[in-house]
Amino acid sequence: MTHTQAHAPGPLDLVALVSFDGEIYENQALTRDRLGRPQATPHALGAAIRGWLGRGPHVWIDVNGRQILGIATARELGRHDVWEIDTLIDATAGSERVVEELLRQAVEAAAEDRVRQVLLRVHADGPACVAALRSAFTAALVERLWTGDAAAFREAAQRADAAGVLAGVHVRAAAERDGLALFQLFNRALPVNARAALALTLEEWEAVQERRWLGRGARELVAEVGGEVRALVRAAPRGQLLLLAEPGADAAAQALLAAVAPLFARVKRVTALLPDCASTPGALLEAHGLTPDAEFLLLVQRTARPIPVRAARQRRVVPTRG
Repeated sequence: MTHTQAHAPGPLDLVALVSFDGEIYENQALTRDRLGRPQATPHALGAAIRGWLGRGPHVWIDVNGRQILGIATARELGRHDVWEIDTLIDATAGSERVVEELLRQAVEAAAEDRVRQVLLRVHADGPACVAALRSAFTAALVERLWTGDAAAFREAAQRADAAGVLAGVHVRAAAERDGLALFQLFNRALPVNARAALALTLEEWEAVQERRWLGRGARELVAEVGGEVRALVRAAPRGQLLLLAEPGADAAAQALLAAVAPLFARVKRVTALLPDCASTPGALLEAHGLTPDAEFLLLVQRTARPIPVRAARQRRVVPTRG
């Protein structure tokens, strides 16, 4: 099969874009805002037009004549210098070459736009995972999807509150002043390889924060023990939450789960995509009716290129004889 290289769509691709719209393909890139929602293929033509007008995501397509072989889109994450790939579609039923070509084009475009990092989340056992690792992406963090009945979650939270196990934990709304404390929590909670790949500094940590999924009515709370932040929760009313706790801080984590439980009064399911490491209190989540499900891999590629610095050549000093 002959094909062109992946590229940003142009007017010559209109026929292929129109014919692609309406087709359903698996999107191998997962974002938090799409957790628990029905699978949907993006409208390629609409995305391309918004890109031409400077109002939409960055778009790349792989085309063979009038047939689109694959499509990828990326959007800004916490800041303009960090992108998240939110669409990665292989329309050829299993060609790793298509995915690799789309990722190559996305990373090159990111470097040209002075983007520092490109993030991609995929199924840990999916074909896109292999293609991404071959494309110089680094495995930053293994994440586990936890799901459960919302009513059981609320009942467990009420039992913990009634039993008084939350004494000594102060729960409050997260504030802007907590930036450094939350960055320190991130460093205590996640493995060293995740910290190195995602954020080495407070500025980098702020840039990779995902908040698009929260929406209206969301809550962001911290739990303090002895005046120190030990855990963080972000929860959206549609039943989704993120929990970050340092190892051994189960009481702080439990206090946060109890605090956000009333937020899920109108939903049937609770969904949490959490780091799969020692800091995630698995036994506590199971006590709240959540069970582990699919495994995902968060991948990162740093696009910043080091600037070579030439060492100043020292002049040789020859002592004179006097």
